[in-house]
Amino acid sequence: MDNLTNKKINKIRNLMKKNQINFFILPLSDYHNSEYPCGYFKALRFVSGFTGSNGTLLISETESFLWTDGRYFSQCEKELKDSEIKLMKMAVTGYPSLLEFIEKNISKNQILGFDGRLFSYDTYYKIFQISKKNNFEIKNNIDFIDEIWKDRPVLPKEKAYILDETYTGLSFNKKLELIRDNMKKNNCTTYILSSLEDIAWLFNLRGNDIQYNPFILSYSVITLDKVLLFVDISKIDKNVENYLNKNSIEIFDYFEIYNYIKNISVNETILIDYQNTNSFIIESINKDIKVINKENPTILLKAIKNETEINNTIKAHIKDGIALTKFMYWLKNIKDKKISELDIVEKIEEFRKKDSSYLGNNFSTIAAFGKNSPMMHYLPTENSYSNIEKGNFLLVDTGGHYLFGSSDTTRTFAIGEVTQEMKKHYTYVLKSLISLSKAKFPEGTLCGNLDTIARNVIWNLTLDYRCATGHGVGYVGSVHEGPNILRGTSQVPMKKSMITTVEPGIYLENLYGIRLENEILTREFCKNEYGTFLNFETITFVPFDFDAVDLEYLSKDEIEWLNNFNNRVFNTLRPFLEEKEVFWLENFTKKF
Repeated sequence: MDNLTNKKINKIRNLMKKNQINFFILPLSDYHNSEYPCGYFKALRFVSGFTGSNGTLLISETESFLWTDGRYFSQCEKELKDSEIKLMKMAVTGYPSLLEFIEKNISKNQILGFDGRLFSYDTYYKIFQISKKNNFEIKNNIDFIDEIWKDRPVLPKEKAYILDETYTGLSFNKKLELIRDNMKKNNCTTYILSSLEDIAWLFNLRGNDIQYNPFILSYSVITLDKVLLFVDISKIDKNVENYLNKNSIEIFDYFEIYNYIKNISVNETILIDYQNTNSFIIESINKDIKVINKENPTILLKAIKNETEINNTIKAHIKDGIALTKFMYWLKNIKDKKISELDIVEKIEEFRKKDSSYLGNNFSTIAAFGKNSPMMHYLPTENSYSNIEKGNFLLVDTGGHYLFGSSDTTRTFAIGEVTQEMKKHYTYVLKSLISLSKAKFPEGTLCGNLDTIARNVIWNLTLDYRCATGHGVGYVGSVHEGPNILRGTSQVPMKKSMITTVEPGIYLENLYGIRLENEILTREFCKNEYGTFLNFETITFVPFDFDAVDLEYLSKDEIEWLNNFNNRVFNTLRPFLEEKEVFWLENFTKKF
C-alpha cells in the first residue's frame, strides 16, 4: 500500500485513532457551499486525487468510500483506480447514499467526526437525526487536514471590486429595498446571508476568491436599519471602502461572523436558509431566538434578470460567439497539423483574451476527444491528455465571464469522417436541443416538465443522460445558478426573464460523447383566453458542426429552426470577423 492516496488516508486514520474517531467525512466544499472552492478548501482533491466538482469522502478504520454524481462516474473510476477508495454512485440502485451508509454502518457509542463549517445545516441535521436514532456521537469540530497538508494554500487575498450599475441594472440600495420588503413580509428583523453568489449580486461587488467565480469570501447580516459585511479587510481598497461607506455598510472581519451571531438579541426574528448556510452558523444562534428557515430571497431575485442584465448578457454572448467561431475556423482549417486536447483549451483562451472585457473562464474548459468525451466533466492535464485524431468526436464545453455577463456553451465536432451511427446520434442530440428551444408553454410550467421535452427525443433511441438538461446561469456570477434547473424532479416554475442552458447529450462509454449546449432566455410569447404563454429566445451565437449533421433525421420544422439560427449567427458575427472567416462561416451556416 505505497500509493500516495492510500498514504494520506492512513495518516488521517492515525489521527482518527489518536482522537478516538471511528469515521471521518470530508466533503468538497468551503464554508459557503461553493461549487468551485478555492485551493485552501480542496482537501478532498488533495487526499483522494479526485478532481470533480461534487464529491464526499468517508473514511472508516478499515475502508474508504467516495460519493459523486453521474457526471463523474467514468472520471472517478479512472482517478481512483490505484487507491483503496471505493466509488459510490449517487442515485444508482445498489449504492447506498451517504446518509443511508451512515445509518447502516455507524452504531452505538461510535464517533463520527467532521468539520461542521463544510456542511450545510440541512445535511448536518439529517446526520444528527441518524446519530440520535443509532445512539452514536458526532464531533463537528474535527479538521485533520492542516496536520497532513503541510503546503496547504493560504486563503486568497486579492482585492474586491465594484460592478457598476451600468452593468448590473440595479443599485445596491434598490436591491436592499427588495430584501427588506421580503423580511417584513416574513415578519423577520434579521437576515443572515452566507451564499457568495447572492452576496455578490446584492452588494454589486466581485472578487477573485473562488476559482472561476468572481466572488469574495464573505458573510452578511441585514437588519431593518443596518447592513453588515464580514470580509477580510485587506481586500477592501479605498475605492471599495468609499462605496461601502456611502451605502452605510459596516465592515467586520470575516471570522467575526460567529461571535456576532452568538450575541444577536433574543428579541430578534432571524430569516435564514438552512440549505445554503453552514451548520456552525446555525449552531451559533441563541436557542431562544425565533428562526424562520426559508430559501434565500436573493435566489429568485437574481435568477430573474432585469433588462440591463439581459441586454448585457446578449452582448457577452456575441463577444463569446466571436471567440468561439474564430476557434472553430482554426479547428476546421488546421489540416494535418498534430494537436492535443491541451491545444484546444489554450486556443479558446487565446481568442477570448483578445476582448478587453473578458474576465476569465467560469469553469475549466472541457476538451474531450474520443473515449474521453463520455466523461461529462473530463479535464485534460499536462500528465493526462489525448491527441486529436481523425474519425471521432471532440467535445468542447466552455464558458467565459465578461464585464457584460457570463456564457456557457458546448459544441461537439466531427474530426474527419465519422460513421453514420455517430451522425445519427449527433443529429438526435441536436433534435433534442431544438425541441426545447422552440417550445411554447403556459406560465407556471415546471422546469421538470420542460426537461422531459428535450429528454423524450433521446428516450426514443432508448438512451438517456445522467444529468439535468439545463441550469440557470448567473450574471458575472456562478455558471450553475438556481432555482431554474431543468431536471425531472424540479418543482420550480420557469419564469419570464430567466436565463437557462439547454444541453442534452448522448454518452457511450469508451466510444464517444456528444453534448450540444445553448443558453435560452425566457420571454413572454402571448396572452389569450388560456392565460400567458412563454417561449425561449436563443442567445448563443456559435454555429453547430454541420459535418456531423444528417438531415434525414430532422423534420421540416427543425430544419427551419436550424436555418433561422444559422442566419442569425452569421449576420450577428459577420462584422467582427476577418474576410476569410466570413467566407468560411457563410458556407458553414448555409441554408439547408
